[in-house]
Amino acid sequence: MTSSFIKDHSLAIASSFMTTVRTYQDNGPYFGATTMSYQAASIKDILRHVRLAMEDREDTIAIFDAEGSCKGLWQRELEGHVDSAGDTIVDHDGYELRRPGGRSPKTFAMAVARLQRAA
Repeated sequence: MTSSFIKDHSLAIASSFMTTVRTYQDNGPYFGATTMSYQAASIKDILRHVRLAMEDREDTIAIFDAEGSCKGLWQRELEGHVDSAGDTIVDHDGYELRRPGGRSPKTFAMAVARLQRAA
C-alpha cells in the first residue's frame, strides 16, 4: 500500500510540474514562421530544450506552465552596424529575458500572443 501511495503522489507531482517550452522563428518574407513545442517534466528537460533552442538561434523561446500561462521568455537581440565597405558587422548577438510584469509588458504580451496563436 505504501509503494502505491508513493507512486501515485510522484506521478501527481510530475504531472503538476509539466511545462511546455515553445519556440518561434521568423523565416523572412518568403517563408512562413517556424514554431515548435516541447514538453518538459523536469528542470533538466527545460534547460536542455532552452539550450538547444538558443544554439539553433530561435527568435523567441518561452516557458509555459501546465495551466498555459507564460512564466517568462527570451527574445533574441541583434545589434550591429555597417562599416565603410558596406558590410554588416554584428556587435552583439544574445538573448534578453522578459517576464510578466517586467519593464515592457506590451512587448511581452505581443510575443506571448504570437506563440499562442501559432500553437
